[in-house]
Amino acid sequence: MRRFAPIFLVLILIWIVPGFAQKGRIEGTVVDAETGKPLPGVNVIVKGTYKGAATDEKGHFIIYGLSPGDYDIEAQMIGYTTQLQTGVRVLAGRTTKIQFKLKQTVLALGQSIEIVGERPLLEVDVTASQHVMQAKDIAQKIVRDVGDIVAQELGVVKENNQIHIRGGRADESMYIVDGQSVKDPLSGYTNTLYINAGAIEELKIITGGFNAEYGQAMSGIIDVKTKEGSSSFEGDFSWESDHRIPGSFFKGFNTDELEINFGGPEPFTQFLLPAIGLRLPGEMTFFISGYVHLTDTYLPHANRLYPYKSYYSRLAPREENDWHVLGKVAWKIRPGQKLAISYNRSLNINQGYFLPRIEGGRYFPYRYSKMLDHYNTITKEAVLTTVEWVHTLSPTTFYELSLGRFFTSLHSAVRNKHWTEYQENLDTEPVIYIVDSRGNVQTRFGDGFYDTGDANRWYDYYSDNWSLNGSITSNLHAKHQVKAGFELRYTEMQVVDIIDPWIGESGLGRNHDAYRVYPNDGAFFIQDRITYSGMIVNIGLRYDYWFPGEYVEDAINDPETVTITDAARKLFKKETFKFLGHRGKGHLSPRLGISHPVTDNDVLYMHYGHFSQKPIGQYVYAKLKSHSEATYQLFGNPNLNPTTTVAYELGLKHRFNRNQTIEFKAYYKDMFDYPTAVRVQKFSPRLGNISYYMYVNMDYARSRGIEIRFRRRSRYLSGNIDFTYAVATGKSSTPNTNLLVAAGRVPEKPLTESYLRWDKPYRFSTDIFFYMPEDARFYFMGLRIPTRWGFNLRFEYESGKRYRRLIDVERNIYEKDEYGSISKPWSRLDLRLYKDFTLLGVEWSIYLEAENVFNTKIPRIINPVTGRPYEPGDIIPRTWHDDPRDLPPDNPARYDWPRQVKLGIRMRFE
Repeated sequence: MRRFAPIFLVLILIWIVPGFAQKGRIEGTVVDAETGKPLPGVNVIVKGTYKGAATDEKGHFIIYGLSPGDYDIEAQMIGYTTQLQTGVRVLAGRTTKIQFKLKQTVLALGQSIEIVGERPLLEVDVTASQHVMQAKDIAQKIVRDVGDIVAQELGVVKENNQIHIRGGRADESMYIVDGQSVKDPLSGYTNTLYINAGAIEELKIITGGFNAEYGQAMSGIIDVKTKEGSSSFEGDFSWESDHRIPGSFFKGFNTDELEINFGGPEPFTQFLLPAIGLRLPGEMTFFISGYVHLTDTYLPHANRLYPYKSYYSRLAPREENDWHVLGKVAWKIRPGQKLAISYNRSLNINQGYFLPRIEGGRYFPYRYSKMLDHYNTITKEAVLTTVEWVHTLSPTTFYELSLGRFFTSLHSAVRNKHWTEYQENLDTEPVIYIVDSRGNVQTRFGDGFYDTGDANRWYDYYSDNWSLNGSITSNLHAKHQVKAGFELRYTEMQVVDIIDPWIGESGLGRNHDAYRVYPNDGAFFIQDRITYSGMIVNIGLRYDYWFPGEYVEDAINDPETVTITDAARKLFKKETFKFLGHRGKGHLSPRLGISHPVTDNDVLYMHYGHFSQKPIGQYVYAKLKSHSEATYQLFGNPNLNPTTTVAYELGLKHRFNRNQTIEFKAYYKDMFDYPTAVRVQKFSPRLGNISYYMYVNMDYARSRGIEIRFRRRSRYLSGNIDFTYAVATGKSSTPNTNLLVAAGRVPEKPLTESYLRWDKPYRFSTDIFFYMPEDARFYFMGLRIPTRWGFNLRFEYESGKRYRRLIDVERNIYEKDEYGSISKPWSRLDLRLYKDFTLLGVEWSIYLEAENVFNTKIPRIINPVTGRPYEPGDIIPRTWHDDPRDLPPDNPARYDWPRQVKLGIRMRFE
């Protein structure tokens, strides 16, 4: 220990010595921006500290005892816009003078904030981990949609195209678009509405504890605000492609990406009506956005896709076809009153190679690679319509109302056939004759790949969700900001699922399910934001309720529903309450967050909370009333309780100066009441002894980790460095493990905790943004370096993929834990180079974008013998030779995307 003593001493001195430095102070005045008259009684605070002052009758204030450094100073007063001046520098023994010019407003206190200077790098008054990005921040990233942005965030793992936040499952986050949830009630998957990055005005990603206003999520919140028009016309257009670049080094995948954004004053009400003497009160603006992404991908694909609406065929020229359109009209009727109407629609047509699935999967249909033209075409649509109303009642109070309809559908079929038209899939070639030692000849057909027929599934699903949300926010006191609200949601959901339709006498195949249900759910919440001498306390309480609907109640009351035992019927009535003739369940969730200044440049924050979400639809309604012929079936359970997480977080933020910060975080999460498949045995007077599998709340998981983020900003070079170390363990990675064990698909379920499929212990990443502005004066060998160019770079280095190691190849013996081993780490570099110029009064930019620059082979399917994807000459498991579920090892989807290089051009005007 002695040799470490000098190091500890230096660290202590670094921490303590600044406290003994000579203090400085800030002195200034606050005046009315229009009249110039001084404003008395204005509250002026130093953000992230205990220090502050109130102006006297001359609008004058002094704040003493500030250590040297950069600060963010905020001035607020009822009836005026809150103003934040960032990067105010205080020198030792000096007085820094500033002046605030506040604008009068009819909005409530804190509803509108004017930032003078650059936006603070570190939000010092939030009580949990969150990252807020504006449109200009998003434009710097090499991303296509919201999912790409979230995947790059600290504490997020993307595994098999699923987003896992801090060790949670893929269905534990919540996407909110313009105040409305876009979570699929059947699968729980959240990113069902495809939104291109260019349509986003602000994106808030909360990975730590979130306030009581957010619910039906256990791991994270992704809150999206789409763009609105402004008082002047502005827009942009971009196009990029990878098949216009010659050379074998830049291999193309027939990719094109097109984006158009345009907005401004709404012409009909702002120009046409006034021309004929009619004028609506206030100001109305519009914004429209269109986006297309088409690619044939790096995998084999069908010659043609068959979407379920024939006229969609013209929208499916490639293997992956992503479309998004947004239209929004905002009407500021009068000061303090605003109405906004928006329409979001996305369409995705593909074969599901990269479609996220909650239960996992290998996505690329390797067994059908000889007949992809007879594999399913998947058509996924999502439509979100919202009406938002914001009304300021007084200088201290405002309320918000939001009415929305979210419709999502997914249709999967072969060549748009009805299931009754399907032909049985057969693997008949080649024919192999094997002579044993006795001279007997055995005949074996097939090589594991289907040769004729159709894929074995027909699927159709839709959900229609209507929501009404409301909240009221009031500054009851200078130290208390209270927010209360409600959520009401009504859902219609229908599923038809047919598997192997050519089998059996029912006409519904070997296995089927079909139901239409009408659940409804909602919540009530209240939270109080307490501000006291620089310390922030967020305390809240949320109550969520859920009514599964008459479909479940009928199944409970029907004695012919053999999958529900008498004990289960009694339990359902015991654990539910009755309201207006229907039975429902409720859950109460407390939340507490604290942000506490430690020094003038350090803030400690902590959060504790209970977070829950109702069971997803497929765990509740599956096969309650269907009677399939399949041997192994998994039934829904009407008695499922909400899944719950109890989470703790502790963080420390340090500001070196206004352009350089660092943040340390540690978290621990207990996740319990996960559904898992359990075998149920009962006696039926009609059917005798029967057994089946049903979802039951029995699984649990834990996640813990540390996160570090360093951020730096300068005129030319900005960026961040992120590091995460985390461990996610639990009973299983899927609710279906016991069913797979019974079917012989996987070994027995472990009795103790094991690593989860998406566990990745560490990830290091860095984002670097460089730009040479027009007025820069740099010379090399006497020549001025060109200006208005730059580059964006992202580098990732992270743990490999988890898998079950094959210990003994000859005897086919695997290790005990399902995901006990991990493959080698991998790295990836993405880069964008661009040059800006002005032509004909319009701003242009040409750029070259390269993803996976060094063509890293990122694994997706691991050979359990070698711990890496198969390479020629590798030893493989015996089952890979003849097991049709595994097949030969040279699956083209065993690696993720190779290098892709695109050339693009962008035009902007305003």
